[in-house]
Amino acid sequence: MYMQRATQSAYTAPIGQQITWNNPESGNSGTITPTRDGKDNGGRYCREYTSTTSIGGRPASSYGTACMQPDGSWEIQN
Repeated sequence: MYMQRATQSAYTAPIGQQITWNNPESGNSGTITPTRDGKDNGGRYCREYTSTTSIGGRPASSYGTACMQPDGSWEIQN
């Protein structure tokens, strides 16, 4: 739930703004940072992002792209 809220915030946050989340119950935490936006070949608005997570004390990082669907929801592309 905490990560989901951060992800939703990242869809509208300024490029480069780091969104942090922390689950006080589990101790898990992370960040999501939108890094670039634009349109895909189909004309959909998309955002690239980087994320870090620490689950059970093990850090991990990832990156990807999410694109807005016609109904306003977001779909992770990779």
